[in-house]
Formats: sequence, structure tokens, C-alpha cells
Amino acid sequence: MFHYQNTESPVPLQPQLPFNSKELGSPLPFDEHACSVSLPTWCSVVGYEEGDQEIVSALTCGYPRFVYHPYVLQLMEVFLEKFPNDNDYEEDCLVLPTKEAAQRCQAFLQESLEHNHIGGGRLLQSSSTDNALVERSDVVSASSSSPSSNSRIRVASIEEVDVHAVLFPAETTAGIEAKAYWQHTGELVSSRRAENALNTMGRPFAKRITCCPIEGSPTIFHPSDPSSTATSEDISNSKSAHENLKERISGWTDVETDHIFLVPSGMATIYKSLRSARRYQLTKNPSSLGGTSIVYGFPYLDTLKMCSRKEFSPAGVEFFGKGDEHDLDLLERVLQQREESNNQRWSALFTEVPSNPLLQCPDLDALRILADKYDFAIVVDDTIGNFLNVDLIESGLADAVCTSLTKLVSGRGDAIAGSVITNPNTEKGRWMKEDMAKDTDAYGGLFEADALAMVHNSRDFPERNARINETCELLADYLHEHPDVDIVWYPKFVAPLYTKYQKPDGGFGGLFSIHLDSHICQRTFYDLLDVAKGPSLGTNFTLVCPYTLLAHYHELDFAMSHNVPPNLIRVAVGLEDFDVLKKKFSYALEKSRLHPKLPKVSSS
Repeated sequence: MFHYQNTESPVPLQPQLPFNSKELGSPLPFDEHACSVSLPTWCSVVGYEEGDQEIVSALTCGYPRFVYHPYVLQLMEVFLEKFPNDNDYEEDCLVLPTKEAAQRCQAFLQESLEHNHIGGGRLLQSSSTDNALVERSDVVSASSSSPSSNSRIRVASIEEVDVHAVLFPAETTAGIEAKAYWQHTGELVSSRRAENALNTMGRPFAKRITCCPIEGSPTIFHPSDPSSTATSEDISNSKSAHENLKERISGWTDVETDHIFLVPSGMATIYKSLRSARRYQLTKNPSSLGGTSIVYGFPYLDTLKMCSRKEFSPAGVEFFGKGDEHDLDLLERVLQQREESNNQRWSALFTEVPSNPLLQCPDLDALRILADKYDFAIVVDDTIGNFLNVDLIESGLADAVCTSLTKLVSGRGDAIAGSVITNPNTEKGRWMKEDMAKDTDAYGGLFEADALAMVHNSRDFPERNARINETCELLADYLHEHPDVDIVWYPKFVAPLYTKYQKPDGGFGGLFSIHLDSHICQRTFYDLLDVAKGPSLGTNFTLVCPYTLLAHYHELDFAMSHNVPPNLIRVAVGLEDFDVLKKKFSYALEKSRLHPKLPKVSSS
């Protein structure tokens, strides 16, 4: 069980975590491998989204899929130095965790850039390589072939440190597209892998994030060298960190380890599942392009963005953004009409239980019936609910369950990883298990030191989950009744179907979103709220952000069209005592009143 010190905030027996608001740009937590960064004011969030250099330059790090870590940037420079081209044009590069990931990125860039005549390429559509078929000779696609040897987009590898890269012409569009691959697919090089590579090659560090000057001692709780990390009594030394992590997940879910697949991030689980679901359709019909993907309910932004790219889902995507009864009826009509007109195939339906940030739940029983009838997979992201709170496996509702282990499973916020559980209780789950087992990139490129950090961090996951469930429900209840709060999006209030999937001893999770009443200044409230503020969720410390601004700043009209307001504030509850959090939220609300609350005007 957890042991807490008797302080304002209960602190686990590990280095101090940020239970208060921190200075702009500070890593959250204060660690070289932090997965979040402090954006303590509303202005700093807007400045970050607007590219304000005063704000951007103050950030020491960021969420790993959105901001390249200083170690990753330095590793990119090493590749450019080691692999100069034979021509006279400048190059840029993107580092990837496996050769297969680099080849997938190469195929993505060739299709997105060279087919549009960027970078000097003049390749025909027939020269593209399907992302789902890289290193997979067991599946045939009618539209896929080998990449051109004349391509200016090339793969390079430094075998001694097992790091790979795609090099491409140094053009703005190319850099943007490479970053899109990194962000959407989550196939990234972690800061630990990059640090270990630089150390192994004897490269001095150009920049640190927790010490300045760099000659100082950096703050690192879990080092990048797996051999230097002390083991615990609950970790088997005879097995790799990856296998230890899989066994731990197996113990929580009652699923055999051969149905559990690890990858370097949460988004990489969605990408891996999409590729497998498309291969299922390609084995049945090579001309199907792997089937059209379906995104059901308003999802985390990159799920929809990935499925919307023809490089990842060549047959396109159908988006049902409300995920309500009307969308369910519409989905059924679309499936029936497409089957009658052209026998269209579908790869997978992607949804979340509950959704981020509106905490809503789809009717999985109805979706399961449609999936079986029209032969597509159901892939559920359970990161917000997590597999200790909701059952999607034994019930047979999901064919694959995708989880960002970066969040509450880790909790500390200093390691990034993801897991896919293929369901042994469904036909497609069993097929996907056999299919994913054929992938040649071991553990999806999850670095061993990251897996080991995840094993250490997750040893008390059940205890932390129970505590956060309890505190989050108390805080959500309090704010739900508070006169200064307009709406609280929390499964207990907005997702009546959640309890159908809830385990007997499960809770509602550790996340909710709020919208303040019109007499409250949301900007002042955010600025005054004395908790950690920045991107990500599922940390042992409460973490708050104006989610819509961070995720949809340049498409606010799109978010609003799906009932996601610009001023929505997302709250990920940590291990602090409820009374401490209640006091902080109460103070921020009290000091943010623009005027007395006005009575509601009757429409009659």
C-alpha cells in the first residue's frame, strides 16, 4: 500500500512531484525525461499555440510527440553529420526507434511529398509502399510496390545504438510532414533512447533541461542505461523489462502475455491496430485498400488526424463525431447503403471509453453487433477509463484495447509507452494477435530503459488508481454542485452507459472537464489555480489544462461543432488529498468572479 508523509499534499516515497503551479517552461515532473511542461497561465497557452518566441523559448521540454526533446534534436544532428548526401542540397532528418518504423516513415514521406513533386521527386502513384505492409511479405496489396531507389528520402541506421532515421530535403513542408508522422503515429525515439545513444557514442550533451550550465548534475529518477537501474523484489531478473511489463499487464487483465503487445507510445497502439485491421481486409481482398476506417465519438485529436490521412488509411475515414443515438442510426444506414451499392469493406471502428475530453461512452453492445455483421474490428482506447476500471476484454466488446501506459499506469510522468491487448474472446482479436506476432520490430521499438521505468512506476498502480478514483469523484461531485460551474463532464454525470462496462470494484477514472459559468473569468481561474498546469494527464500530481486551446486552437470551429467549447478546462486528478484540492479550486473560483451570478432568464 501507499505511504504518505503528513504534509499539505501526500507525497509518495519517491522524489518530490509538482503538487503546485510551476514556473513557465519547467519540466513536469522536474526530471530530464519529463513528459509534460508547465504552462501556468492562460496567456502562456495562447502564446505557445501562436508560436510566441518569448513563450516557446522558455519551454525546456514538452509532451514527447509534440516537442522534440533536446537529446532527440542532438541525435538528429549526429545522423546528418554521419550520413551526408552525395549531392549539393541540404538535408534534415527524423529519428525513429526501429528500422521498420523508419521504412514506414519513408513510405509516408514519399507519398505525402514526392507525389506532390516536393524535394525533386517525380515518382508515380504506383511506386508507393503501403504503411501496413512494410516488412510484411505475407500480405498482398494491389496498390503497393517497392519504394524507388531514386528517392531523395532515404533511411540510415546507427546499428551500434539501434537508432534509425529518415533523411529528406531540408524544406519546410518536408519537416512539417515528418513531424506529422512522429506526432500521429507515436513511433518516436524517447529521450532515454536518445540519451543512451549519445552516451554510447561518447557525445557530450549540448543541452540539459534540469541543470544549467550543462556541467551540473541532471535530475534523473530512472536512468537511460537499463543496467544501471537497481531492481526490485517484484521484478524478475531472468526476464527482460518488456516481459516483466507484459506479465504485470497480464496480471491486471487476466489476458495471456502473448496477446499483449508493447509500443513506444499511446498513439503507436492506435497505429499498430489500424495496420493490423487493414491487413485483415487485405488478406480477404487485396484491392480493398484495407478498408475504410471509422472514428466514432469525438476522439483525442491524433486518432482522427491519422485515420484522415490517405497515407495511413488509403480508403479514407468516416467520422461520427457525436457518438450518440443519432450517430448510431446514421452509422448503420451508411454501412447498409455502402454494402448494397459497392460491397465496401471497413477496417476498424476506433472509439474511446470514456472519451477525451467529454468523458462520454458509446453503445459498445450495438457497435459490436454492427462490427460482426459488417466484418470490421472494434478498437477501443481505454486510457481514460483504464483496464482496472472497465472491462472490455472478458465482455468481448472490443477486439483490441489500446492503452497509453504513459498516463496513470506509470503515474510519475517520466516514461512513455503503450500497450495493445488483442482480445482472446473474439474472432478478430485472435486474428490480430496472430498478425501482430509476425511484426519484426521487437516490442514495437519500446526502449528497454523506458520499459524498466514503466515496470518500477507501475508497481503500485492499483493502489494509486483506487485513491485517484475516490478523490476525483469527490472533486467532481463538489464542482457539479458549485454555483460557479456551468458543466462538469464526468462519466458519472454524462455517460450513463459507462456503468455497463465498469468492473465491480472499478471507479469512474481520474479525469473530468469543466466549463465555468458566464460570471466567472476562466482566464483568471486558470491563472490562480495552484496546481501543475500543462499537457498530458494521468499523473500522480493533479494536472490541468485548457484542453480545447491546446488540442484544437487552429480549428476551434470544428471543436465547437461537436459541442467542445473553446474555454473547456480539463482536470486530471492526482494523489493530493481532496480537502487540499477543494481549497485550491474554491479559492480560484472565488477570486475569478466578474460579477454576481445572474438568475437564469426563462425562455417562456
